[in-house]
Amino acid sequence: MEVIIRFGSSTVTRFDFKLRFAAVIFEILLILLWFEASAEKFREHHLQWRGQERGSSENIVSHSCIHDQIIEQRRRPGRKVYSVTPQVYEHSGISNHVHHKGRSLLGIPELLGHPKDAKQPIRIYLNYDAVGHSQDRDCRKVGEIVKLGEPPVSSPPGTPSCNPHGDPPIYGDCWYNCTLDDISGDDKRRRLRKALGQTADWFKRALAVEPVKGNLRLSGYSACGQDGGVQLPREYVEEGVADADLVLLVTTRPTTGNTLAWAVACERDQWGRAIAGHVNVAPRHLTAEAETLLSATLIHEVMHVLGFDPHAFAHFRDERKRRRSQVTEQIMDDKLGRMVTRVVLPRVVMHSRHHYGAFSENFTGLELEDGGGRGTSGSHWEKRLLMNEIMTGSVDTRSVVSKMTLALLEDSGWYQANYSMADRLDWGHNQGTDFVTSPCNLWKGAYHCNTTNLSGCTYNREAEGYCPIVSYSGDLPQWARYFPQANKGGQSSLADYCTYFVAYSDGSCTDTNSARAPDRMLGEVRGSNSRCMASSLVRTGFVRGSMIQGNGCYQHRCVNNSLEVAVDGIWKVCPEAGGPVQFPGFNGNIDLLTFQSTGSIYALMICFDVLSAGELICPAYQELCSTSPVPVAGQCANSCNFNGDCVNGKCHCFLGFHGHDCSKRSCHSNCSGHGKCLSNGVCECANGHTGIDCSTAVCDEQCS
Repeated sequence: MEVIIRFGSSTVTRFDFKLRFAAVIFEILLILLWFEASAEKFREHHLQWRGQERGSSENIVSHSCIHDQIIEQRRRPGRKVYSVTPQVYEHSGISNHVHHKGRSLLGIPELLGHPKDAKQPIRIYLNYDAVGHSQDRDCRKVGEIVKLGEPPVSSPPGTPSCNPHGDPPIYGDCWYNCTLDDISGDDKRRRLRKALGQTADWFKRALAVEPVKGNLRLSGYSACGQDGGVQLPREYVEEGVADADLVLLVTTRPTTGNTLAWAVACERDQWGRAIAGHVNVAPRHLTAEAETLLSATLIHEVMHVLGFDPHAFAHFRDERKRRRSQVTEQIMDDKLGRMVTRVVLPRVVMHSRHHYGAFSENFTGLELEDGGGRGTSGSHWEKRLLMNEIMTGSVDTRSVVSKMTLALLEDSGWYQANYSMADRLDWGHNQGTDFVTSPCNLWKGAYHCNTTNLSGCTYNREAEGYCPIVSYSGDLPQWARYFPQANKGGQSSLADYCTYFVAYSDGSCTDTNSARAPDRMLGEVRGSNSRCMASSLVRTGFVRGSMIQGNGCYQHRCVNNSLEVAVDGIWKVCPEAGGPVQFPGFNGNIDLLTFQSTGSIYALMICFDVLSAGELICPAYQELCSTSPVPVAGQCANSCNFNGDCVNGKCHCFLGFHGHDCSKRSCHSNCSGHGKCLSNGVCECANGHTGIDCSTAVCDEQCS
């Protein structure tokens, strides 16, 4: 909010003193009113984000995942997390026996001539038979009491009761009092089918899998049916499911808090890949208002089924279908001051290096979440580092799927990822190794703020924002104390209480329909090409009520390897490293130093005619124009073509690739001297040997 004060061009004389004195007093009052209005605006925004953080049911703005709570339920004595049902695959070697001289050899993969593109788009079959049919878990009428989890048998009927607006949300064990919103009527069921159908279609485009040969068969003793789950239809066991690689059993049971849905795998094949899962969507969130959020939530939850789950990590396979020796590492990080768990899978590390521009050997893996309690910790990316990535512990309408998440699924050995389905993740892009390895109070620019008194630009410069700092009732963990006061920190525990600029509800620079119109006296323009920049510009003949340099929304473009910005239709080239530019027809703020030094109202009057030069502070070219990593020492040629890991400027190629940039295909161990290396990097083994590198001897009749 700005107050613009107009001055006439006439010269002030001593005879005009009384008139000018009155004008100055009036101007001072206007400025004081502006400060009060600004304070009120901040209080309004402060209350707004506090309400969003609580996640009231009337205005759900994010989804809180309770995946790990569901898994914990299934780890209770007498229960199992999942069942195992072997499947038949064209190249699995499980049911297709290798025959040699009349003998049938079990368990040896038939890899001779294994086609490079054996994987096909994943086929997800959605079963809605259980929707609304559970006697004690589905809401069918208002006032009905149903189970969440497994309430104690010994407790009185209806106790303990669930808190429908609980924060954090819980899965159970309690009794839930049904409302009208919890009943899955026809309209809600249509929305359910539409949302899940779109989710299955998204994964079909994003992931390929080695297809099941024939029908997908499931177990008659499946974990899918325990703890009030879904009993598998008999035909799924006896005949199998045609044209499917994964079956999702769908229910519509209530949840608490701002949990829109949850999902878990309940059956796996012999290689550990999920072949059946249970997806539950809360009916009260099957609304038009929640449609976009629900779409992101379902992708998030199905990711858990497919493999983004610590319990699935133990089954991850390498290129030879062997169990991976290491998926994560847990270490005491001295810089962060606590234990951290990082994913060290090769493709995850490679895409992380490329995203952050982190090519130092100090970067060893991508951190998993350690906050959020038992529903979130360990099964999501660390929000401090990936913020609005879809596999952090909270999902909202701005959530995006990054290459790191697709890489994790591909590193499982079960899938081939289509990286063109990844979205652009701005958070942390090109910020370097220190961004990943250092505490957030050492971050630079809009990634860190430490006072509520100043507004600023959000990290991607798409909005003007404020710095929310919370005073908690208790002290924060030692590693999260970024202020002298031990109870002060940022608004999100998932983001390690880091403080950074958060967009005002009307602060978008790209939204032309924003509630706050651009200020023409400051030269602002809103639109898809506008970005937030620091500025002291004000049209000549006006002054801004703000006594400090502010921010504004200004057009930008990237032309001929230069960043250009525009004010009033005039384009100027910015310094490559960023810096000030000036525009004709614009001055700057009032020079307040004279006011403070003299304390004289007459000096105040005189200084209203003394304006500083107005400037717009350009960002660096790299920040808004370049999509490639920051050129730093240690970066590898062609980013190793994404076929290897870049460490200190040298490519460490993945299995099957070689060359200084990992661009050439190769056979592992040169086929161990027992075969011929084909042009596609596959070994054609000689008689008597098999395996991906022809190192496995096939016994003849003389073998004992």
